[in-house]
Amino acid sequence: MKLTPRLQAIAELIEPGSVVADIGTDHGYLPVYLLLEQISQRIVAADVNPHPLQQARETVAAFNCLHKIELRLGDGLGALREEDNVDTVVIAGLGGRTIASILADGRDKLKTVRHLILQPMNEAGFLRLFLAENGFALVHESLVMEGRRLYEIILAKPGMEQEKDPFRLSLGPRLLEKKPPLFDVLLKEKIRKLRIMYNSLQKARQKDLSGKIREVEKELQCLEEVLSGAVERADTD
Repeated sequence: MKLTPRLQAIAELIEPGSVVADIGTDHGYLPVYLLLEQISQRIVAADVNPHPLQQARETVAAFNCLHKIELRLGDGLGALREEDNVDTVVIAGLGGRTIASILADGRDKLKTVRHLILQPMNEAGFLRLFLAENGFALVHESLVMEGRRLYEIILAKPGMEQEKDPFRLSLGPRLLEKKPPLFDVLLKEKIRKLRIMYNSLQKARQKDLSGKIREVEKELQCLEEVLSGAVERADTD
């Protein structure tokens, strides 16, 4: 089975022999791949909606994997049981706030978990801040382009995150350290969106927005400084 670049990047972060829970499994491609590639022999694939879970069931059945992949209808980590002994949780394709909410609501289900592999569709900074404030260290961060969209992938584990600065957490402390090839693309997209917000605030001309405008101006300046540094580093490599 060939995965999309996004799912392939997630699969590569899963240690061989892991007991995996794929929360929001959708079509079930990732669990099937993990089983066929012998990365994991015990997988729980869960979804809150019956329709995608049925699609996952059809995928799993097509590859004769029903005996190894347990499909469950459930809300977030509520689909897991203590006896599952899951050590790796994957939550991909949901918003950053939604992922944070799932983790907060299911904190009691994370006792045996050693790795969280998270791929937020938006608000990755909010998710990183949540992780840092709730006993998770950001071990690895990567960027992957699929079609015209750039995805951020976060690997976290129980522990203390050393980075506390909200701005650096919004960008990704491990990304800032390594500045991977797609980092400038990420920065340019953040700057583009922030400029749209800035222009809208300027047009509003409301006095009570002056503080927000200054805040956005400062963030824009910081992002442009980081981008300048990333471009200079790329030119010298």
